[in-house]
Amino acid sequence: MPVYERGYRHWEHSGKSATPPWWAIARRGIMGPLKRRGLLFLLVVAWVPAIVKGGILFFTYKMGELSKLVGGEWTDVSAAGFRSFLEWQMPWVLIILAIIGSGLITKDRQENGLALYFARPLGLRDYVLGKGLVTLFYYFAVTLFPVLALCIFGYLSTQGATGLEMLVVIPLKTLVYCILAGTSFSLVILALSSLGTRTVFVALWWVLLFATDGLADIMAMFRPELRVLDFAGQHVNMGALFLGGRPMDGVSPWISLVMVALFIVIACGILVRRIRPVEVVS
Repeated sequence: MPVYERGYRHWEHSGKSATPPWWAIARRGIMGPLKRRGLLFLLVVAWVPAIVKGGILFFTYKMGELSKLVGGEWTDVSAAGFRSFLEWQMPWVLIILAIIGSGLITKDRQENGLALYFARPLGLRDYVLGKGLVTLFYYFAVTLFPVLALCIFGYLSTQGATGLEMLVVIPLKTLVYCILAGTSFSLVILALSSLGTRTVFVALWWVLLFATDGLADIMAMFRPELRVLDFAGQHVNMGALFLGGRPMDGVSPWISLVMVALFIVIACGILVRRIRPVEVVS
């Protein structure tokens, strides 16, 4: 039976634009962990405070002012109330980003994956952007997304909540805050991942950064402005500029904004030094 050659075929454009390299990295990094049941369980549990707050808002609508005396800040549907909710979510930011972000770059360095990445038409910016979007998505999953769901539910179930405030103003303010805080958290965990040789050590460094709140409390007994040493607290305190509420004692929200910007700059500097495109010579 003869075998026929197909021969040369002219290239035909598919009409579809090429997928950006950063999106391919981000999509794989986001979808991969979602296949793990343990992580899905943690994400569901991380939404429990939002479910509880939603239930309290519903009973506030049914029972009136009496439930506000019992629920306290949980019944607050103002921007400051949602800032308090974001502060309650900080332990989940610690846990989820430790699981997702600790090995994003460490594993690539262990397996010589950087050589494979940069052997393709991929630059440092695309690589960091793709990895950063992975951690940013999971940060949003436990902060921004629950707030948006609560805004919609609060508008439908709470008396006195205006559509402009609940559906436009608060979501936009929260979005701006979460982009700034999420970018800082994402770049810092990536910088730690680029410095580490083991995922467990990176996760430990990440936990120690969040543990600086205890050190800041001790130092604040001598000088209140030393609360600026609280890594996670600076992100929460920065939220007072966008969402209102009581700022941290001894530290202006503007100082916290500068500190968050400093975290971003330092993290970017570490990433530029630690992640270098590798030239593959055949």
